[in-house]
Amino acid sequence: MAINHYFDEKKNKKLYKIRVVRKSMNNPSVVITKRAFGIESITEAQKVEKKLNLQAERELFESENKSCVWGNLLDEWEKSSLSGDIFSKQLNAQTIRDYAFVIRTYTLEWLKLRVDEIDKAKAWLVLEKVEREVSVSRRKRLRTAIDAVFSWGFLSGRIKGAHHIPTEGYKSFRKDEEKLPEILTLDEIRTLLSYAKEINHPWYPHWALALLTGMRSGELYALEWDSVDFENRMIYVHRNWTNRTGFGPTKGRYWRAVPMSEELVSLLKEQKIARGNEKSVLHRFNLWTKGQQAEILREFCVGSGITSVRFHTLRACFATQLIKDGVAPAVVMKIAGWKDLKTMQRYIRLAGIEVKGATNNLKLLPEAAVMGRVVNLFADPGTQNSST
Repeated sequence: MAINHYFDEKKNKKLYKIRVVRKSMNNPSVVITKRAFGIESITEAQKVEKKLNLQAERELFESENKSCVWGNLLDEWEKSSLSGDIFSKQLNAQTIRDYAFVIRTYTLEWLKLRVDEIDKAKAWLVLEKVEREVSVSRRKRLRTAIDAVFSWGFLSGRIKGAHHIPTEGYKSFRKDEEKLPEILTLDEIRTLLSYAKEINHPWYPHWALALLTGMRSGELYALEWDSVDFENRMIYVHRNWTNRTGFGPTKGRYWRAVPMSEELVSLLKEQKIARGNEKSVLHRFNLWTKGQQAEILREFCVGSGITSVRFHTLRACFATQLIKDGVAPAVVMKIAGWKDLKTMQRYIRLAGIEVKGATNNLKLLPEAAVMGRVVNLFADPGTQNSST
């Protein structure tokens, strides 16, 4: 705070001006500033200064004890979490950005609300609406993300006037059952690739490379020739790309090696000639950049008369075919970059290796001769020989 004097040319006299500033110790973004001008005496200026000081203290107290706006809290949480704030749950950068994205998408009506206005009624209404519209994993991620932001808000002292996470106690009304994952059979894979190559479809190299490597869409987008080792027949996967964060490390944040089969070597050599001096192995179509690779593949599958699948399913096809060919699941996990055994278990079940051959010795039906007599009993009477 300060009292300063200045000369007013219109009044032709010296006057006083006052500036009072109060900053929050808990939240540096909260600053209260009060000003006054045109005071004629130092005595009057001192009185005004005291008055402004009291007003600033009162407003600072009210600001510190009033919850911040949800949109601002979300921005602060994202920024602090990315910087490794001690109050934040330890999450990788991609997860933090995914949480922020899903929250902004499904809590749009909260962004201008004070946090203490977001009660259980509002929170449960959003969760119930999301349950009707999105997948199980997406709604679980939304709830986890909301909880993470509230927890950080309490620990960091940003949230005032609220004491509980509003999602607490919510129970899903949907009883989810596991659905059979979409997958292509070996015949369908061959149909997809042969037809795409026959008509010279521009996405043929992308689909073929996905099926022969198990790489994610973003990893294929980021793949450049410096990661392809023809001499040792290895592709080194260490980069990823998303349309929200651009280029960065892989999802698991570690590099891995994908062995190259004869077919893959041949495909890549053809691609190398076709790409010329381009750094990227695959052409980065504008639709790919926009995240529409799934729609392109689904449309082609429908036109080809095979199961309609999304681009990410090609990765599942890769895993399932390797497991069917007898490759150990642990090796498949290492090649494709999976850390979660639960995910791999789905592909093991799809491949059927856990139950393969289990019923070979199960013989319950009658012998062939007996079965022949049974068939004759149910044959069309007109086809049987008559003895009369």
